[in-house]
Amino acid sequence: MKEMANKDWINEERVQYFNVLEFVSKIKLNDNVLYHMEETGLNFEKYLNTLFNYCNADNYSIVLYLLDLASKELKQSSLLENKNSHETYAVDNTLFFDKLSISHERIKDIHRFVCEKGNLNVSYDYRKTSVNVGASFEDGYQVYWYAPEANDVKAFMTDYIQFYKYSSITDLYNNPFLKSALAHLLFVRIHPFEDGNGRTARIIQNIAFTSRINKIYGTNLKVSPINISQNIALNKYRYVDIIDRIHFNLQDDNNYMLNKWFDFILNMYDEQLYFQENQIPKYEQAFKQIQSMGNSEEGVRLIRKFNLDKLKRIQ
Repeated sequence: MKEMANKDWINEERVQYFNVLEFVSKIKLNDNVLYHMEETGLNFEKYLNTLFNYCNADNYSIVLYLLDLASKELKQSSLLENKNSHETYAVDNTLFFDKLSISHERIKDIHRFVCEKGNLNVSYDYRKTSVNVGASFEDGYQVYWYAPEANDVKAFMTDYIQFYKYSSITDLYNNPFLKSALAHLLFVRIHPFEDGNGRTARIIQNIAFTSRINKIYGTNLKVSPINISQNIALNKYRYVDIIDRIHFNLQDDNNYMLNKWFDFILNMYDEQLYFQENQIPKYEQAFKQIQSMGNSEEGVRLIRKFNLDKLKRIQ
């Protein structure tokens, strides 16, 4: 039988409001993470170049590829939290293809999108109740950590939006892997909604990642060229364990676990890069199949299915 957890990292203190940017300013990256970041960045650049080698004025194979990734993102994000996955393409909603900016309303729209498809009876506004994260055991419920109080959520999220928009030459704000990973982590620890925080955080991570990629490479992508939700799903317990061990305050020294978080996310990108590089030929074959059909009824159906005309601007 499961006994009550007895872990030295359990934090049952209530979170008092503090400035999120000050929390970020205290983060010090270790040499291992900086080296890992550079290696992952080089591999990603090779992967991105390979994708765009398939892309020209008459070739939409990259569109098929990225749409498939967007669809997987929704399904795997639901799977990760043991919700029923839903059969829908991201292009059925303009969520992924209109803008990469963030605001209070935008965040609520993303949350609504990921939750309403699962028919969840949840509020789409910031929560009005206190919440905690923990686990049930034979002799009771163990709280691992408390999220900020409901009346502080709006202030935390205003700081969060400021963090998202802020840009500097530091790696935490400039590097796409690290900034998007931090956007993910901060969102989960603020926990602004009653449910669906993880799924919303993972989509915001992809949006933040895509935004930084566009600025660095001069692209105009509206869908992330890679997502790691399926990798996180396979490493769910490690993912949860690291998040649980981070103290969300300005008093504790969190650098050790924060560097563990960055290293974990970089590992997830490494795994997905290896997998996707071996998948690229499959998407080229799919495009050639559509191309060979020309204006046939089946060809037109596939083009409409993937909204190719609508997504020309993705190139």
